[in-house]
Parts: sequence; C-alpha cells; structure tokens
Amino acid sequence: MKKIYCLAISLLVHVISHAQYTDSLVHFRELTFYSDFERETFQRFQKRDVDLFSLFMANGSLLPADKIIGNREKFYSYIDLQGSETAGKKTEKRVKTLYENFHNKYLMKYELVNHFEDIFYNGNFNCVSATALYALAFDKLQIPYSIKEEPTHVYLVAYPDAERIVLQTTSPLGGYYTISDAFKQEFVKRLKDQKLISAQEYASKDVKVLFDKYYFGENKEVTLQQLAGLQYVNDALYKSEDKKPEEAFIQMEKAYMLYPSARVTQLLYYLGTYAFEAHKTKDSTHAVLLGKLARYKDFGLEPDMIVGEFVRTTQELLSGSGKKQQYEQYYTTLTNSVTNEKLKNDLAYVYNYESGRQLYNQAKGKEALPYFEKTLTLKPDDVDAQSLFIASLGQTFNTQGNYQDIIKSLDDYNNRFTSLRANNHFNAMRATAYLIQFHTSYATNKIAEGDKYKTLFESVANQYPDLTLNSELIGQSYSNAAVYYYRKGQVAKAKQLLLSGLKYAPNNYELIARQRMIH
Repeated sequence: MKKIYCLAISLLVHVISHAQYTDSLVHFRELTFYSDFERETFQRFQKRDVDLFSLFMANGSLLPADKIIGNREKFYSYIDLQGSETAGKKTEKRVKTLYENFHNKYLMKYELVNHFEDIFYNGNFNCVSATALYALAFDKLQIPYSIKEEPTHVYLVAYPDAERIVLQTTSPLGGYYTISDAFKQEFVKRLKDQKLISAQEYASKDVKVLFDKYYFGENKEVTLQQLAGLQYVNDALYKSEDKKPEEAFIQMEKAYMLYPSARVTQLLYYLGTYAFEAHKTKDSTHAVLLGKLARYKDFGLEPDMIVGEFVRTTQELLSGSGKKQQYEQYYTTLTNSVTNEKLKNDLAYVYNYESGRQLYNQAKGKEALPYFEKTLTLKPDDVDAQSLFIASLGQTFNTQGNYQDIIKSLDDYNNRFTSLRANNHFNAMRATAYLIQFHTSYATNKIAEGDKYKTLFESVANQYPDLTLNSELIGQSYSNAAVYYYRKGQVAKAKQLLLSGLKYAPNNYELIARQRMIH
C-alpha cells in the first residue's frame, strides 16, 4: 500500500484511548487461536469468567490442556502450602522466604524468548513470566502487590503502600523483549521530522533516551490481566524479529484485547501495516488485513487510501488477469471486515463499476446492467457510471426486438434513477424508443397506441430541445401517420402531423416532399 508502511512509524505517537478503540480496532470473532485451550480461555475472558493462570498458559503450545490443568492444581496446592508455612513470619521475612522457595521450585533458567508455560515445562523464565508467577501466588495469599512496567523490564513490589519490597526476578536489562535499534532510530527521527521533538533536544540527547521518553512515557503499574497482554506483546515482537509479520499481528491483536493501552495500540497498528506490506498475494488474507487497516483513520489512514489499494487490487485481479471469482471473493472478504458505511459504499462503487465495465467491454451489456444499477444507486450523479450504464442499455436493446419491453425498462429506470433525466444520451434513448413504437403502431394499424407514443415522444423532445435525434426516423414516423390520415380523407390532420414532424426535423426531405404533395 502506498506509503502505509512508512506512515505506520511516522504516526505511532498518536495517543489512543481505551474507550474509543476497544470495540473498533479488534473484534473477537476475527481473532486467530493456535489451540482449543487458547480459544476457550479467551471465550471465558470475553464473558469475564476467566482464570488468570489459564490466561497466562493460553499463549503456548508445549502443554496439552490436561497437563495445564494438572500443573494449575499442583501450583495452587504449593501456594497453599507455602502460605501456611510462612503465615507466622514477619512481613519482610515472609516475602523473602516465599520469593526464594518459589524461585527454587519453579525458576531454573533465564531465557529471553519465553512463555509462561515454559516455567512448568522446563523451568525456563524471563521477567514477565516470573513476575506473573509471583503475582498469581501473592494474589492467592492476599499479599498486597503492584506490578511495575518499565521500558525494558517488569517487576513486582510487595506491600507497595508500606514496606515496598521489590522482587527482581531478572536483571532490569533483560526479560522484557526489547525493540530493535533500527526501529528506535526511525521512530525518533520521524518525531523530529514532524517537529514533535525539537532540533535542540534531538541533537542533545541519545536516541535511546528520547525513545524511552516519547514511546514509553512514565513507568506505570499494570494489572495481572494487562501483564498477560504484555506476554502477548513479547510474543508478537519475537515473531516480528523472526520475519513472521502476520503471526506477529495475530498475537498483537490478542495483546490488545487484554491490554488496550496507547502503546499496545501503536504496536498493533505498526504490525498490521507491516503484515499487509509483506503479504503480496491478493487473496483473502490480504483483504482481511486491508479491512482491518481501514479502522485506523485516526492514525492518518484515510478511507481514500483503502479505496486506492482496492483499485490496485482490481487492476491486478480483474482488469489485468480476469480472475473474476478471486476478485469477488476478495471484495466480499474485504467488506466483511470494514465497519465504516461510507467506505463500504465507496468500495462497492469500485467493485460494481469495474465489474460492469469489464462485462461491457466483452459485449455483455445485459450482464453488466445489474452492476451499473448498483453504481447509480451509490452515486446517482456520476457521469462515467451513467455513460457506461446507457451504453450497456444500448448493447442490450440491440438484441431485443420488442420496443414496448424496451420502453417499459426505460420508464422504470427514469423513475428509479431521476439523475438520468439530466443526461441527454438517456433522454434521446427514451425519445427514440417512443418514436420507433409510434412508427410501429401506425404501421400495424394500432392508431390509438401510436398516438400515445407520439405524445410521449413529443413530451420528451419538448422538455429537452437540445436532444440529438434521428431526422430520418422522425420523417418516416410522421410521414407514415400523415399518409394514414390522408387516405382517410382527413387532410387537415395529415397536414398537422407533417408540421409537427418538421418541428423536430426541420430539414427532413420526406416531410417536406409529403407537405408539397398534399398542397
């Protein structure tokens, strides 16, 4: 998508509120899960009936559901045991003992790339998973605590309003996955270019300092649920570094569901654009990603950019290679992901206009008409749509001999699409259809019917005097009627018909000749 990948970084500073985006950026039905256990856990989370231990275990693939349940029972039994054994100790001594006992039992080896389930699978941990372990235990033991989030680290503070006992599960330099230096440099440079960082500050401070200040902001407390979200953030960044952008975006969507902070929102947008840019094939996945990006208008992704990308997809799938079925599937998938009604209508216009145009170019005007009808419903005043619609009508009518059916269709369109009344190509088509039926009715001795269509022709011709009409057809039609009345001895009536015809075709030879003969 034109400029979207760079735009992602340049607009990451936009601060998004939870209330504004929880329901709009990520929809639960669109989440991708890697196990039944993960899906069921998130379903319970959606119903606000989730077990936090399960929520941390959901982001893994090493342990089956029965092992997870077994480890949970053992873990909480151990918590109860430690709670009773340390119940009589003083606060600091108790916290120290609990820290050491849980560390010795569960935390065997520090690994940067880590999930909570690793603790129960092989004893590997990092600061996020270890902090979660202690927080779950303290939660059960009703020991007050707070979880602190720093730019590259999280840790736990026991009794935050009193003794403030800090539990550092790893070095502050590790455990919370760091963003690459290249990302930091690009992020800070964009801020400077947008004058969100002054040239003086940019020149006087290190990139890391500026990144921490403008990206992370102040250190903050997070809940256990939000910490579970940070575990998904970590996993998304692992996958991003491994050049797996779509998997990274999938994990960041789940992170957002658990922790829809401004920073997680920024990363979600960044990884969404990264995944879209990396996915070159115009398939359903590409359509889903584009539909999701359409929700980021407040990041600068205007609807016109989404429409522009769909136009390029149209050129590739429909105009360039004729992959009509694949194009239809792409369009359906895209619009199912889009929630903005105006954007949906703009996409529908492109789809119907281009689908109709392709059929018209293949001389399939009748098949093209339903598409152009939809374009006129969406944009009644669009001249290009009107022109192709009228041209498709012409193709259709060329193979249709019954002009009464043609007139019925034209009258219906005239009533349905009133904007066509300003189009003289359409008005000329209506007038010509009336004129032909006027001629045909008189030729078959259906005089009353002929007079009806003569009146309709004259009504259109009088209302739109600038119409370009077929002079010979006018001459034949009015001459034919004049001859009928002349043979009936109604000379005055015949003369009047010839005068009327000359009003619409002043220089018509046949009308002038008939007029001379009668005189």
